[in-house]
Amino acid sequence: MINKNKVFIIAEAGNNHEGNFTIAKKLVDEAYKSGADAIKFQTYNVDKFISPGNKETYNKFKKYSLSRDQFNKLARYCKKKKIIFFSTPFDLESAYFLNNIQNIFKISSGDNNFYDLIRTVVKFNKELIISTGFLNIKNIKEIYKYLISIKDKKKLKLHFLHCISCYPTELDKINLLSIRKIEKEFPNIGVGFSDHTIGMKAAVYAVLLGAKIIEKHFTLDNNFSNHRDHKISLNPKDFKEMVLRIREAEMIMGKEIKIINNSEKLNMVNARRSAYAKNDLTIGKVLKKNDVIFLRPGNGVSHKKILSLYGKKIKKNILKNTQLKKRYFI
Repeated sequence: MINKNKVFIIAEAGNNHEGNFTIAKKLVDEAYKSGADAIKFQTYNVDKFISPGNKETYNKFKKYSLSRDQFNKLARYCKKKKIIFFSTPFDLESAYFLNNIQNIFKISSGDNNFYDLIRTVVKFNKELIISTGFLNIKNIKEIYKYLISIKDKKKLKLHFLHCISCYPTELDKINLLSIRKIEKEFPNIGVGFSDHTIGMKAAVYAVLLGAKIIEKHFTLDNNFSNHRDHKISLNPKDFKEMVLRIREAEMIMGKEIKIINNSEKLNMVNARRSAYAKNDLTIGKVLKKNDVIFLRPGNGVSHKKILSLYGKKIKKNILKNTQLKKRYFI
């Protein structure tokens, strides 16, 4: 599902539909057009997620919630549009529900210490993404230790996302080198970046540092409402630009190999040197090092191969600046 050979780009729609199913479908349409590999929402029963005493937040999330039927329709709509659907569960019942309609699960930074939810999701045996906001490397190791205590690590389809849980995150706080640190500590685990900065710069730089998953908040309009997420999200035009820059970064980075590129081969002959006569050489002369000069092009005897000709007799007269050939010697 998540291609390890290509950066997996997630449009984090979250609750930016604000409870409007038509807007949710529009987010799917625009995420697809923008080049996202997947679009992610949030699924919850507000009574099992937020205390009613936290009245303002409770009422907002209640207003923003979509029904199970609407999520079923969204999943089918995404399949039709050929974009991957998944949603972050914020309670156990929602996790069980989502298990019937998606193949990727995400644990948010706010729930990366909610072990009941983590245990439930990991047993689904599906791709699991965990954001690491609010965690240091020791905490991440604790989560990993817990995961492999309940599941064979060879069967664990796990990805950690570097994340700073500030909205927005200032660029001087993002510390993208954490991506390399996580990668070193967990060499067999996928590593990515959940971006809460303004703009696309950090996401592209994260790819250059090795992030294989990019999650970026997505909205139809940065001024859609006063809901905080719209301000830290990319609109369709900017999200498309981010995708293009990420794909360009992938192309520039290439692969972890060092070969002679085909385009290099076209230039190699003219750029390399081969052996030429430094002076006029006569029949019977024994070739010595000071009889040879190396000049371009390099389509003759190389610096390495000329070693086998030193000490051999010349069997024909050779004029100065003539390219040397093996057949000239006995």
